[in-house]
Amino acid sequence: MKIVTTLIFLCMLTLSTSTTTHAFSLRFGSTLINEGKPATLLLLNLGEPLNKSISDVCVSHNRQGECREWTTSEIWFYRHNDLNYTIHIYNGIIQKIEWSRF
Repeated sequence: MKIVTTLIFLCMLTLSTSTTTHAFSLRFGSTLINEGKPATLLLLNLGEPLNKSISDVCVSHNRQGECREWTTSEIWFYRHNDLNYTIHIYNGIIQKIEWSRF
């Protein structure tokens, strides 16, 4: 019984960790889009995202806990070649690209 429970746990752990994968770059035709590039490359190659989330995020606090510096954080969602892409953008620069089959 203990072996079966362990195997089920390992299978579930494998499935849960493989649903979202970090990608360092995307290739659309001859254009390579990767972290550190401007978000305008996404707009030129994929158009407007299906959905996007925009928020202001504090990136630096003073000793009293008040925010000294703010940045704009955006998360763009695309569907391309049967994959879902989640792209994190700060101040117009791509910071992280994730993809998922689901």
